Amino acid sequence: MAPKGAKPGLQIVLLAGGSGTRFWPLSRTDHPKQLLPLRGKEPLLVETWKRVRRLAPAKDIWVIAPRSLSAKVRKALPGLGRSRLVVEPSPRDTAPAIALGCATLSRRDRDAVVAVFPTDHVVRDLDAFTRSVRSAVRAARTGALVCLGIRPDRPATGFGYLKCAERPRGTRPVGVERFVEKPGAASARRFVDSGRYLWNAGMFVWRVDRFLEELATRAPRVRRAVEGHLDGKAGAWGRAPKVSVDYAVMEKATRVEVVPLDAGWDDVGSWAAAARLREEARGKPGPHVLIDSEGSVVFGDRRLVALVDVPGVVVVDTDDALLVVPRERAERVREVVRELQRTKRKETL
Repeated sequence: MAPKGAKPGLQIVLLAGGSGTRFWPLSRTDHPKQLLPLRGKEPLLVETWKRVRRLAPAKDIWVIAPRSLSAKVRKALPGLGRSRLVVEPSPRDTAPAIALGCATLSRRDRDAVVAVFPTDHVVRDLDAFTRSVRSAVRAARTGALVCLGIRPDRPATGFGYLKCAERPRGTRPVGVERFVEKPGAASARRFVDSGRYLWNAGMFVWRVDRFLEELATRAPRVRRAVEGHLDGKAGAWGRAPKVSVDYAVMEKATRVEVVPLDAGWDDVGSWAAAARLREEARGKPGPHVLIDSEGSVVFGDRRLVALVDVPGVVVVDTDDALLVVPRERAERVREVVRELQRTKRKETL
């Protein structure tokens, strides 16, 4: 507990689960996207760790990861405290994962403010990120459940949106009127033109007691399953429904606010996005040979890859699989993974 009269401390919860199907063949079941160095030499997980160390010391950072990834997370993050790795017995989506992290740390500090972040995103402007999070922390201390919303730079149809009660400005928190599922192209254009919508980035800040209260009201089965698991009740975790935190809690909760985040955010949602990051980071020509193949990018350093008159493709070269896909069709990689899973091929492992 924080001393009487003191501000609640900030705790960080990092979500390190996920299947990484959009980044096959470099990502696999046991080596998902957050463990890949998609932007430079460090995995996205490590980039996230360094980013949140600007907000809190290592002792106040928690990582939620499935059992299958726990050893790799520890290896990637040697500064992570031993008790700060919270293991999910099995993946059950973001509501149980976040609830497990919050319930775990609440048993140590029920007054804490918690910031929840995915570990597979890119943030280019760390100062702007820090300012927005600190604004969200101030709002959370007063009892708000705060989302970090990305200012849209295009009418994207691949993101959910947050409709704001008023046009958001600066890093001032505003109320959220509603959560909007991924829209069609016409709706997305209307959202961006209105100036009242932000992308829902899956980043949150709240007081742990407020979140757990809402969880008990809005998603009692999740709350019971998590508490039962922490109390050592056999089979309790398996009774948690597989549900997102947005659907389980945030869309129904009271006093939900959003702080705009304008910090060069990228969810790195496909090989096309990873290619864009690689082009940004490249200070000199890569090891591969590309002749009249503008817009093409090669991932993999196990051998030389040469492209001639093949523009606009992503090539991913690994020990047991080779992917070639047009950048604008990169989302279809998931279809490859589904086919491999259907035919029980080992190349998904």
